[in-house]
This record gives sequence, structure tokens and C-alpha cells, in this order.
Amino acid sequence: MSKTVSTCIAETNLVQGEPQENVFFLTLSRKIEDFPNEFLRTAKSTSPIQICAIFSTIGPDNLAAALNLELNAELEKIAAQCSNQAVLDFDGFANQVINTLNVKVCNFAANKGTQLKTSMSMFVIEGDILRVIHVGITKAVLFRNNRIMLLTEEQTVAHRYVQMGAIQASEELTHPENMNLTQYLGKMPQEGPVNADKKVHIKLQDNDELFLMGVGLSRKLPSQLRNSIIAKPLSTESKAKEIIGNALNYGLKSGLTLIDIKIESTFLLPGDAVINSNLKTDAGVAPRPAKAQKAQAGAFNNFESESDPSDTINFVPGSESSDDEEEEVVSGKKHKARVIIIPIVIFLVCIIIGFGATFFVFNMKNLINFSETTTMFTNGSGTVLYAASDGVPVYSTASLDGTVIAQLRRGEAVKFLEKFDDSFSKVQTVNNVTGYILSAQLLADDPTYNDPTTEMTADPTPVPTSLTTTTSATVETTAVQTDRRNNGTQATTAASPTPSPSPTPVEPGEPSPTPTDAQPTPTDPQPTDPQPTDPQPTDPEPTDPQPTDPEPTDPQPTDPQPTDPQPGEGGEGGN
Repeated sequence: MSKTVSTCIAETNLVQGEPQENVFFLTLSRKIEDFPNEFLRTAKSTSPIQICAIFSTIGPDNLAAALNLELNAELEKIAAQCSNQAVLDFDGFANQVINTLNVKVCNFAANKGTQLKTSMSMFVIEGDILRVIHVGITKAVLFRNNRIMLLTEEQTVAHRYVQMGAIQASEELTHPENMNLTQYLGKMPQEGPVNADKKVHIKLQDNDELFLMGVGLSRKLPSQLRNSIIAKPLSTESKAKEIIGNALNYGLKSGLTLIDIKIESTFLLPGDAVINSNLKTDAGVAPRPAKAQKAQAGAFNNFESESDPSDTINFVPGSESSDDEEEEVVSGKKHKARVIIIPIVIFLVCIIIGFGATFFVFNMKNLINFSETTTMFTNGSGTVLYAASDGVPVYSTASLDGTVIAQLRRGEAVKFLEKFDDSFSKVQTVNNVTGYILSAQLLADDPTYNDPTTEMTADPTPVPTSLTTTTSATVETTAVQTDRRNNGTQATTAASPTPSPSPTPVEPGEPSPTPTDAQPTPTDPQPTDPQPTDPQPTDPEPTDPQPTDPEPTDPQPTDPQPTDPQPGEGGEGGN
């Protein structure tokens, strides 16, 4: 919990068309009856949660001033809900403030038929922790150890150009887009959400001084003049009056709003302690050590010589330290977690880098190969694709019920024409057949590219090794036999497989011996027959000089069968 003394001051805007401003000060707000005169308030507080805010609205003067009053009233309700909480859920509180006030501005602008844009900067002091909520072009500043540190950045198009390096920082205030806000209260749903800046989270120290400034003081008053007054060892009320007085003397008549909060003392209570409501607001502050008092006495002598002549110095938490003790920016738990997590992350990154380097070294030849190209599956017309398996059907229509007009073999190439739907692709085969194939059955690469080839282990042409052949055990013939004994009458019978009488060796070029005289075929010379001497056309022996008969239906083949295929039938034998 921190003990603070605060002063707020707000002058009435006297220039038409300039932003209208208002302040919310420790559950107090500027009312409509306070507008004709200067609004000046000073208060001390030891509340566990202290809230101060400043509003600046761009729009018609009367409507902008009325909107600021309604925003103050809405913020009072939100602050009252969390005033009795010992621990504040900052994320929930910040989201509630931004969403509620943004809806308020949008509804007000819609009812009035005009667009209003409101900037807001808010201090939330919880114990000895400072948090900032910022939207728009108002400014928040911390003065600590003779340094002025900027806690907010303007959210305008011109400032974005500065961050991108498109323009110089000195050109920002004169740029045409310097009042064009990128984030503000009053964004309609179609314009996107309001992205407020909530990154500042600082542990306060004794004698820290916080400032919230309106547009006139932050933009139009020379920064060196303003900073020289901030560095003076004055009370908050005297310092606020002097800053406003110098702004009026400089000729400023708008944007003269300022809140000055000085942290007199910071101390923490146990987490389960109860904050009594009767704490004295004027409790004494323990004197600082002599070394610290001496440093404080000379802290304001060399401000202009050591400080940067620019507006402010960006504050980096943890970069500052006092003479007594080093500032603790993060809590002990976060520090321990960081000490544990960082080595683990470094170890994992080293493993990944080592594995990647090893993989690259061992696969360099495969990774860097400029001689081979791979056809990728794309939806461009003319791409060559391949069938994934044998029997891939080509349909006439893009349906499984369509007529199959062709079938592809595995690895057969087709030309991709177009993607019909999620399942079918229209292709053209090598035979100029156009049809539809399931996309899942097409591949970008030839699947037969890496198939092993069959190695031939023997000579395909047999070499005769013997001139002697042996008749097989059974011979099946379909020759037509003619019975010459039946007075020229032809009786056709189909011979059935019968066992050969004996495995008689036959010399090539000689007729096959027959057991009877009824078979005229072996004694009839046929010099023009392409196979006159083949007694065994079905002999599997490789010694047959002509193993195949070009005319298997020749009525006069060199049939090795006897004339009597069935010796048991009477009248047909040749004894």
C-alpha cells in the first residue's frame, strides 16, 4: 500500500474545435458546475487501490464536453466496485473499463449522429505497483531519480510512420496525420476492437512522481520548459499551478489539464491483512538516510545539463536503480521461473540446431540435387499425372455410376485438365480419351519409377541337345480320321486321350510307325507339309526343331495316333 499526495488542475477550453478534456481524480470527477472556473483539487490517500484518469475527446465542443461528463460518471461506478477489494484483477478491470467506456462513447455518438473519438490515460496504483491503461494521444510520465520517463506512446498514424522509419520524429507533430487516431474509445464494431496499451507494470519507490497531461501540455508546450518545472523540488499543488501558468503565458488556451501524484511512502502489508478504514491520511513518513537526503538535495541542480533536450526518455523497467537498493521490477516467483526456463530453452535450442546440422551434413547430397526434378501435383491445366494402381477406371461423367470408358495401368500418364470437385479430376489419356478419374487414384510422381526390373537368367532361345524324342504317356488329338473301309463314307470321331503303346524312339525325317495298315497318313509323303516329320507336336522336349504347328486344324497332320483309337470296338481294327 502506498501513501500519496495528489493534485489535479483543469482549465476550461477556450478554443473552438480543439479536444475537450476532463479528469477523474481519486473517485472525484469534474462536474458541469466546475466548468466556468479553474478546477483545482488536492488530496492525500492511503487506499489500497487508487485510480486517476484523464479524458480528451475530439468532436463538436458541446457534445465532447457532455460525453466526458458521462464517462466520468461511468468510471465512478466501476471504481466503486473495486474500491473495497484487497487484490485487484487488473486484466479483468482493464477489459471492463475499455469495453464499458467504448460502448458508452459509441452509443452517445450514434444518438447524436456524429463521430466522437476519446483518448484516455489512467493510473491504477495497487499497493506499491503502478499500472497504466492508455488509448489515444494523452500522455503519462514518471519522474524518478532526476529522469523523466515516458510511460505511453501516441497512437496516431503519424507516430506509426515514425516507428516504421517513414518520417523523422521531429516531423511527427507537423504531419497531416498527427491527429488521426489509430486507437480510441468510440470504435464501432465494424472498425475492430479497441487495443489499449496495458504493458506498463512498475514497482513504485518513495518520492516517485507521476503526471497525466492533456493534449495542450504534452504537444504544444515546449518540452524543455515543462521538464524544467517538473524537476523542481516543489509540492504537487505548486508544481501543477506553475506548469499551467507557464502554458497560459506561452499562449495556450486549450488542453490545459494535469494530474500530479507524488508517492510519499510505499510499504506492503501481508496478503491476508485487513485494510482498516480509519487509517490516518497524514501519517508521518520515516526520514531517509543522510546519504539519500544529500542526493535528493542535489538532484535538481543539473537537470538541464544531463537530461536529454527531447520530450521524454522511454522508460525500460529494471534499468534504473537508487542509491540504497536496486529496484525490483519483477516478483521473486517470476525471477525464479525465468532462471529455470531460460537454461531449458537454450538447451532445447542447442539440441535442435545440432540435430539440424547433423541431418544437413548427412543428407547434403540428397538435399542439394540439381539434376533431378520432381513433378508436383498442381491444379494448373496441362500437368502430367500418373495412375496409382492397375485398372484405374476412367468414367464418362464425374460419378461412380458413370460409364467406364477406359482403364489405366499402374504408372500410365494422363494430362490433368481441371479439378471438377473434391473427388474427381478431368483428365485426358494418351489415347486422347477425355474422362473423369478419382483424384485419390492420381499421383504426381510415376509410381513405377523405382520398381525393380526382372533380370533374365536364361537364354530365351532353346538349343537342341538331342535328336531323339520320346513319346509322352498321353496324347490328346483332335484330328479328323477317315475310315477308308466304309466304301468312301466318312465317319468323324473325336479322339480321346489314350496311352501310347510304347515309347518308340523316332528319328527326325522318318514317318511314325503304326500298328495297323488302316492309317494311311504316315505312309503318305507330303513334301510340302511344313511339319512332315514331327511325330510329337506336343512333345515338351526342347529337341523338337519345330515345336509349334502354324495350322493346328490341318486335316492331314502327322498324327502319331494309330487308326484305331479304341481297339475294343469291332469292325474298325486292321488285323
